[in-house]
Parts: sequence; C-alpha cells; structure tokens
Amino acid sequence: MSDDDVELLGLTEIGKLAGVSRQTAQRWHKAPPQHEKNKKPELPSALQKVAKDLGIEVPEAHADRPRYPRAVVEAFLKGIGYMDANGNLVPEIQNKGRGRWLPVKPTIDPTSRGRKPTLRYYVPHAAQELGYATTEAFEQARAKGVGPGPDGHDELFRPFWYGNTLEKCKKQRGQRRKKAQPEPDGFDEDGRPYKLL
Repeated sequence: MSDDDVELLGLTEIGKLAGVSRQTAQRWHKAPPQHEKNKKPELPSALQKVAKDLGIEVPEAHADRPRYPRAVVEAFLKGIGYMDANGNLVPEIQNKGRGRWLPVKPTIDPTSRGRKPTLRYYVPHAAQELGYATTEAFEQARAKGVGPGPDGHDELFRPFWYGNTLEKCKKQRGQRRKKAQPEPDGFDEDGRPYKLL
C-alpha cells in the first residue's frame, strides 16, 4: 500500500468520525500530563499508542496540524467502544454526556490480528460474566483480592480483562464452590444431612 492510498485524518475529521468535539480528539492526540512527583517515563498519546501497537508510522503526529491514518483512528475507536466491529458508531454513546463512562459491550482490542478479534471486557461485562449481582459487588471483591486483576488498561486508562482470563476465573470459582460444600456422611429420618465425627 503506498502513501497515496492511506487516508489521513486531522483532529477535526477524527472528531466528526467519532461524533465528538475537536477538543476531545485533541485529548486523544496529546500525551497524558506528567506530574513532577511522578518519575515514570512519559506515556504516548492514545492515538500514538495504537499506531505503535499496529506498527503504523505516523510522521505527522508531531506536526502543528497532526494527521493520523484512518486505520489507526478506527482501531482506536473500536478499542475504546465508540465503534463496533463493522466501523459504525455505537448508538449508546451518542448524547452520553460528560464524565467517565464504560462501553456497553466488550470492545475490540486494537492490537487484534487475524479473523477473530480479541475482545476487551470492562468492569460491567466482567461482573456479568463472573456472575456478580452488581458491578459494585465485583469491585468490592476485587478490592479484597478476590477475582482476577485486570489484564491491562485501555487507551483511556480504564481496566479491562480478556475473555480467556474470565473463563479461567469462572472455572476456579466453580471448583472453589464445589470444595466448600462437602458431601454429608448420611441423612437422618427427616432427611437432614449429618457428618460423622
């Protein structure tokens, strides 16, 4: 594929494609702020991280008017839950308002390669998959060290899990439940179980 075949999108076009303001697209382009106390290495911007993960060079990322290849932008939008697998905007995010939000459905990891995309499960999806009644119950269990730690954080720093991690955790939880309920040694005349000492 030649450079002429790659459609480059500026921040205004990215905002229009995602259904957000140019300022939001600007935040996706800029690296997260570093604090003086924080000695960690500087993190790349969300869009630049996706480009690096996909192995796509973005020579105009540091220009006065940055432009990104459409493939990078769409992979990013699918990864954070703005687009579905077909490249259509997810209706649930329209008019979602300000503030932190989580995708309605698992999203597609931008680094997915091959036919079947790798899905990212966020807190509500993980709680549902693992059989918790609410996301709060899942978060409380995580705070107590029960359940799996996240497999990573997405480009907006939200924790996520992969499906295979949740499957392993479901199997472990099922095994623990079986072990926690030992079989009785017998039953009395009224059908109540008893254990021999």
